[in-house]
Amino acid sequence: MSLPERRQAPRLLRAAVAIGLSALLAGCFQPLYGERSLTGGPGVREALARVDVAQIDAVPGTQLARSAVELRNELLFGLTGGSGSLPPTHSLKINLQSTVSSIIVDPSTARPEYEIVGLTAFYTLTEKSTNKAVFNSVARATVSYNIPGQQQRLSTLIGRQESLARATKVLADQIKTRVASFMSAGT
Repeated sequence: MSLPERRQAPRLLRAAVAIGLSALLAGCFQPLYGERSLTGGPGVREALARVDVAQIDAVPGTQLARSAVELRNELLFGLTGGSGSLPPTHSLKINLQSTVSSIIVDPSTARPEYEIVGLTAFYTLTEKSTNKAVFNSVARATVSYNIPGQQQRLSTLIGRQESLARATKVLADQIKTRVASFMSAGT
């Protein structure tokens, strides 16, 4: 056996062992949003469709109220997949807070040129049959936008609304994924 052949033998052996182990373990994993669980019972998708998202409290007429409605709508669509919800087994209660921070301030006018908008959602998943909180967590999203100038107030308003819309989509994805992970693990 030549020297290159001796060096190649351990590599081939390691590759064969890795392929063999991956083939043995392939049946142990299941997709998070699969139709059925490994035991043949209903999957996470059906469990998510059974989560009732409560109205999110916010002062009417504020941008936070708009974000609360958008977040609830995103969650309802994300949890049910656009189909009708099933009879609820869990309730999701969300408390939404927002922050605005100026990053860059124009030194001559003392007006902000860039701002960061942050949304924080404190949420609790409650089991309806026992009325017991089974899962608590926090989701955060931070986005920035620029303020084009003093005379362009509409652009500023639209920039803030679009950044809040992006933040609500991020929050909805985080909450949906964490609730799905909880439903999948069962604890």
